[in-house]
Amino acid sequence: MPPPLVALCQFIQTKLKPTNETVRVHIPEEVFGTDHDTFLLCEHILQFASMIEIGSTIIVVYMRYLFDYLKMTNMVNLVVLVDPGQVSTQSRTLSYCSKHLSDRMKQADGDQFYLVPYNPGGHWV
Repeated sequence: MPPPLVALCQFIQTKLKPTNETVRVHIPEEVFGTDHDTFLLCEHILQFASMIEIGSTIIVVYMRYLFDYLKMTNMVNLVVLVDPGQVSTQSRTLSYCSKHLSDRMKQADGDQFYLVPYNPGGHWV
């Protein structure tokens, strides 16, 4: 494991986990179409660092970072990001997922690429 990742895991284990703290990540409306917060649990961060299968929360935080990078490089208008928690049939009905995806596509320009994380099964959300 790279030294910065080891340091992060040690911080999580010694500071955050004993107090059951979470890490709040703000997701502005321009990322997924709705303004909201997501919360990383200590377990999410440790799973990511340990290369264990991750859930949609980590993917959402990565997509938030990706959005900032695309914005910084003036490429944000090329991509539409779709929140994996909104299209997961693990936590939503198929009709809800379809409507959300349809609504998201209606908001976008026809020349954009869509980044829609999808796993047909075998994962938790």
